[in-house]
Amino acid sequence: MISLAAVHAYIAVHLISWHVFGIEIWGKTAMMGVPSLAKGWINAASIMVILILLSIFIFGRGFCGWVCHMRGAIEFADWILRKLKVQQYLNVRERNVLVNTQHRWLLRVGALFVLLLPVIILVHNVGFTPRVDVMSPPPVADLPGYEGQAFAKTAPFNFSIQANWHDFLLAFGLAVFIQFTMSVVLNLRYGHGAFCRILCPYATMMVPLMNISPVQSKITRVAQCTGCRDCSNACPQGIDVSREIFHFNGKVINRECIKCYACIDACDDHVLRDTSAPAVAQTDRLKPYEKRPWQQELVRKDGYRTDARHMQVYEPLGPVTDFLSIIVALVAGGISSRFGGFWFYPGAIFAFILFRDAALRSSRQIAKWQGQHKI
Repeated sequence: MISLAAVHAYIAVHLISWHVFGIEIWGKTAMMGVPSLAKGWINAASIMVILILLSIFIFGRGFCGWVCHMRGAIEFADWILRKLKVQQYLNVRERNVLVNTQHRWLLRVGALFVLLLPVIILVHNVGFTPRVDVMSPPPVADLPGYEGQAFAKTAPFNFSIQANWHDFLLAFGLAVFIQFTMSVVLNLRYGHGAFCRILCPYATMMVPLMNISPVQSKITRVAQCTGCRDCSNACPQGIDVSREIFHFNGKVINRECIKCYACIDACDDHVLRDTSAPAVAQTDRLKPYEKRPWQQELVRKDGYRTDARHMQVYEPLGPVTDFLSIIVALVAGGISSRFGGFWFYPGAIFAFILFRDAALRSSRQIAKWQGQHKI
């Protein structure tokens, strides 16, 4: 939590020093380095992306759990919702219900494609023009208020942002709204850290680099596992940690692991540690874990179903409806992204939730009608 808070402190200092005091050290350092790299531009953001990808060979997806500003917003949203005692969220949080989609990788890849689409069009029209400029773009790029406008130049409507407190608060409020949908709204609907599990487009670049390096540290068994499953029940990514360390030589090899250490904190027997060293052998038998495949798909009493291999809980939607929800989200996100790159997320998120909620209500109404007319 201290690390994630420090990241946001850095962002605030960077913005203030550049735009208030005119101290320009380097440009924006953010994941917009991916489109920068696609254009062949070496700037501060693209350098950061390169360092993140290289860090995977040593720390795995440790960046996601310790340095990602979005993860910080998610954890802050989690803290706020628990402090406010929002019962809907507490019910989900206490049972670690992580509602998901079976087609999440399609959504992630599609999101990355939509975000890169302007770059693809630019490269197609003007060609690939590499350049080096660590000062470009400025820290507020792609956010409301950039270049004195509330939205991007491609937006169907726009208005000017002046250098006064009223307009500053308006731009800040628009940025907070984007962050709000990505953290609070998704957390409320799909459980803790839903953005990382369902929508984050940058996971598609990180996952192929996982488990390649022999020195990559992993969550590792350093003592006899008792099979209490506290680690699995605590994982906000939905990884079945207890089974992972039993079946894979004492190592969590699941590529969704973001090194948040929730499993380590949850283990009262101090069985887990993040290390590249070999695991302690498991000599105590855990009979329920010896059967593979680990378990058949389980049907929960609350109407959701879970894949025991990954502990991911899915909404009871058919594969066609689930797939269509992804398409609807991507189309809506593509339309809303005309207001600016980050506006992709509110459009995609609200369309995704509304479509799936409507599909769930329809399926329940059909089931109710069939039950009433059953002969």
